[in-house]
Order: sequence, then structure tokens, then C-alpha cells
Amino acid sequence: MLRKLAATLVVATVAASILAPTTGRREAAAAEPFRLVVPALAADSPPPPAPFVTASGVRSCDYIPGFSAPAPMPSDVVNATPPSGPAPAALPGNTAVPGATTSHQLTVLDQLSDAVSRNYVDPAFNGIDWGAVTARYRTLVQGGLTDTDFYVAMGAMLGELGDDHSQFMSPADVAAEEERLARGENFVGIGALMAAIPGRDGAFAIISVWPNSPARQAGLKPHDIILSVDGSPAIDAEGNVATRGPAGTTVMLVVETPGQSPRSVQLVRRAVSGFTPVDSCILPNTKIGYIFIPTFNDLSIDDQVRDALKKLTAEGPLTGLIVDNRQNGGGISTVAKAVLGFFTGGNQGAMVSSAGSTPFNITPEDVGGSQTVPLVVLVDWGTVSFGEIVSGVLAQSGRATIVGRTSLGNVELLHGFNFTGGSRAWIAAETFQPLGKPAGYWEQTGIVASVSAPTRWDLFTEANDPALAKAAGLLSHHP
Repeated sequence: MLRKLAATLVVATVAASILAPTTGRREAAAAEPFRLVVPALAADSPPPPAPFVTASGVRSCDYIPGFSAPAPMPSDVVNATPPSGPAPAALPGNTAVPGATTSHQLTVLDQLSDAVSRNYVDPAFNGIDWGAVTARYRTLVQGGLTDTDFYVAMGAMLGELGDDHSQFMSPADVAAEEERLARGENFVGIGALMAAIPGRDGAFAIISVWPNSPARQAGLKPHDIILSVDGSPAIDAEGNVATRGPAGTTVMLVVETPGQSPRSVQLVRRAVSGFTPVDSCILPNTKIGYIFIPTFNDLSIDDQVRDALKKLTAEGPLTGLIVDNRQNGGGISTVAKAVLGFFTGGNQGAMVSSAGSTPFNITPEDVGGSQTVPLVVLVDWGTVSFGEIVSGVLAQSGRATIVGRTSLGNVELLHGFNFTGGSRAWIAAETFQPLGKPAGYWEQTGIVASVSAPTRWDLFTEANDPALAKAAGLLSHHP
């Protein structure tokens, strides 16, 4: 999501030991389990090149052009219809509370209602009667709500706008968000960023792994599937993450790498801290680099991308670069614009509100030829918000070819509004206007993939990634 607090752009709150990127929409469930079959090399095939690490510390990608066979995606992935939005939140019941509690809650409700009335991106509130909505929730609050239930109710109130973006945060969530922005993640667990798998309740796919974490030391990689934790689902009905626990305690995972049989992995939980890692590698026997950007919800991302570009080009310029935004749910405007600046510059559109527009200007910064290197950007349904804007700008400016699946369209900017007692609402107050297009154009169309390669994260590995294969093929034949 795109977020702004006063003049500073910040990001969404995420769980401490599991990060589940959300698009504001639910993935369509697979009709039947899919078992990936990985083709074997012919007996007389030459051996693939051995993995390596360059002098600058860049590893070789697992995908090897000329050797790796792209994994087939099942028909229910290739032909899936876009997922629907989230179901409306269930409203809490009334509870007797002190009058002072209700009085404070009504003050916050009025502040929230006024912030939406004055700032919402659509003056018609997407066709709903915002005054009637406010009155209905005022009646609910007057009947008595615990503070926990009140925060749920305010989230449901914002949800009635139907934009799948705006949200309400409790004071505790606000504090956690600000701590994460300032210091990065700090939790006790296994050190993996994970996301729920559609159609596989209780299972999670690994998106990224923290360096020097228990997960990294156990050899877990992105795309690995955690089927269970200590014999139970990885997350319970209350949303508690089973990989969390006291430092030094043992946890037994059942893990499945796509195309392989499940295996048991025993780890010891410990404290993990640091910013969300950006991964990069170079395709063997080529000068094509790959950078995976999991989020812009992290103040270190632009520095990490800059560092990756420096290392990838330390031994000479690249002939192509693949930027993977398939799991990038957006985040901080300044971070996204800095990353864009590695590849393009100048005016690339505008952010438009009911009060006017602000040019979307990008300051260029060349890192090892990044301003001219041929680009492919990977997108899918997990590409959201500034993930979409960055991808779309690179395409519309002629800097990149888009490979993957057309994104869902979510390019509204959320402004942060702080309320009495420390709660906060993120309200859709602006939308992006691409050059030569109407405001909100990508909200309707998504970022259109020029080359189709629909994927689902748990059905392939880096070694047989179908979208990566298509991107590598395009760049290998680039003039």
C-alpha cells in the first residue's frame, strides 16, 4: 500500500515473525493439489556449470540458461480469474464499558469521519452515503465497545468505502509500525518472510530468508513450503504464528520444496533482527543480473538495491537486468521513487487528489550503467501499489518489458491521519496518473504484462521459474 504521514511516507504494519504480503484481495483457491514434475537432464547432456560466488560477493542464480527446464503451471493458475475483494469484516457485539471509554471512542469516530469527508480521493465516496455510515457506527459505539472491538469497528467502517486500501490502526499497531520503520524487524523465530498459499490452508510459502537466521542455516529457500509446525498448522485460527516462541526452543517443520517430497527440518528459534532482505544473483554463463524486491515497506530497500547493482556490475557492465516485483506489495513513496531513479528520471506522471495534482518527478542515479541496461520487470497478482507504479512507469517510459501476469490495479496513495489516543487511519486520498492517461487509469487496468507468464509462488523454484526463464530469453536476444 502507498502511505503518507504529513510530509513523510511510511508503510503498513506487518506481523513480527511472519510477513504475509497482502493485496487487499483474496487469491482464488486451486481446485486440486498440483504436483510439480521436474524434467531430468538427458543422460548425454553436458553437466551444468557449478554454483559460484563472484569476487564482489554475488551468487550465481539457480536458473541456468540452456540447462534449466521451466516448471509447467497448472491450468487453474494459467486460466484463473482475478480474485475478489475481501469479505466485509464482522462487526463486534456491544459490551458494557465506562462512559469515559465511550466518550473517547466517539471523539475518535468523529475525527475519522471528518478525515474521510475532507480528504477521500472520491468526493462521492464510491457511491455510499458516508453520513449514514457514520451514523450507523455511532449507534454501535454508543451501545458500548471494548477498545479492541472499537478498533475492529473503525476498520470495518473504513472498509465500507470499498477501496480495499484504507485501514485503521490501533495505538499498539501504530507504535509497532514506527518501531519497524526505524529499526527493521526484531522478533524471535526462524527468520523467514512468508505468505499464505491459496487453497492450502495452514501452509505458507517462504518469500525471503534473513541472512544468518535459523532458516538460512537450515538451507530453507524462497518457494519452500512450510506444511506444518510441530505437527500443527503453521498459523492457527487466531492468527498466532507457530514459528514464534522463546529463544532457544526447538521447532520441527515439515517442509516441501516444489517438485520434491516433504521433509522434516528441525530448527532452534532465536532472535532475528534487521531490514527485509533484497536478493540478487547473476545468471550463469551470462551477464544478466536478477534482483528480487520483496517490498517498498522498508527504509533500507533503495540502499540494498543500490548495493546489489554495484556488486552485479563490479566486474563489468550487465547486458540485461531482471527486476522481480511479483511479491512487492508497495510501501514508502520515497523508497519507491529512489529505486525508480536507478533506471529512469524526470516527470513520470502525477499524484491526483480532489484538491489538485502533484508531479511525480524522479531524480536519476546511474549505478553501473543502470540507466541504460535493458530491463525486464516481473509482475503478478502480488504486485500492488508502488510495486505496480514502479513497474508501470518503467514500462511506459520505454525502459522495461513487463513479463508475468497483469496486476490487479491498486495505485491509490494513503494519507495517514493521527487521532486522539494514538490511533491512526490510512485513507485513500490520491491516485496515480500515468503520463498521457487519466488519473487512476492503472487502478482500472492494472499493469499489463506484455509477455504472459502467470505463476504461483509455491509451484516453482528459482531453478525452474517460468517467468524468469522468459525474461532471460528476452534479454539473451536483446540487440
